[in-house]
Amino acid sequence: MLVNKPPAEIADHLWMLGSVEYPLFLYKGRDRGTLFEGGIGPMGPLVCEQLDTLGIAGPFVRQIVVTHAHPDHVMAVPMLRETFAGTEVLASEAAAKTLGIEKAIAFFCKIDDQLSEALVRAGTITDEHRRAPLAENRIAVDRTLEGGDSVEVDDGVAFQVLATPGHSDCSLSFYEPTSGTLLVSDATGYYLPEHDYWWPDYFVDYGTYLDSMKRLAELDARVLCLAHNAVICGTDAVAAYFRDAIRATEAYHERIIAESRAGRSVREIAEALGAEVYDKTQLLPLEFFQKNCANLVKASLRHEEIEAET
Repeated sequence: MLVNKPPAEIADHLWMLGSVEYPLFLYKGRDRGTLFEGGIGPMGPLVCEQLDTLGIAGPFVRQIVVTHAHPDHVMAVPMLRETFAGTEVLASEAAAKTLGIEKAIAFFCKIDDQLSEALVRAGTITDEHRRAPLAENRIAVDRTLEGGDSVEVDDGVAFQVLATPGHSDCSLSFYEPTSGTLLVSDATGYYLPEHDYWWPDYFVDYGTYLDSMKRLAELDARVLCLAHNAVICGTDAVAAYFRDAIRATEAYHERIIAESRAGRSVREIAEALGAEVYDKTQLLPLEFFQKNCANLVKASLRHEEIEAET
């Protein structure tokens, strides 16, 4: 089963909030709440509206868990921290370092404004949801995490922290074995269920990214929370999702290698791949997708130790 209309309760104590494009996930414990993901800026006010509708007061949220330091996963954090007095922000050490760099956050703000504009045009949010200017170009982290740690969300309930690099060096996933709930952020790519399409996101390393996915698939999760566009529920459905995601990633890599061996340059391959995903989403300018596809092409060629014209 696929869930894509937040707010929605997707498992006992677990809610999908925000928008389907940029969901945040609330674990609702007996006397405290934990938010996973930090979304884009407008998800801050949108999540607060949803919590109010659900009768959840701001002080209830005690933790905000950042999966990785990319702009579409952190820009709601400043507003949420201000709203939920006393809440702690958790992230990997590598993510915390990035979030402390002023130039990085200034760039994140530009991307956030573009994504916000796209959602306003789509009618997903209103102008009132746009992020207010940040007090400083920095997002503070209170506690750093690494693989093997755990995040306690209720008495006797904790999510295991899994290091899942490949998409970024700072990427973390989270697994709660009793319920079989797995939050993977972008570790399996950008999934567009309406097109049955994956845009693989191995921006750092193809082999590491594929290994992370295969390790996650072995957990036999029952609820799979993606960072964009869907939650997958049911053991069989989750297993099928991982099989398809892995196959799509391998096919994407093989396509890049074949195009390179046919004599096409990195730029030519990236332009075609970027246009393909842009046509399906259009959340950011065409150049954004082509630039990121160039990273994918280079990662695939590097994995195969192929030198090619840029």
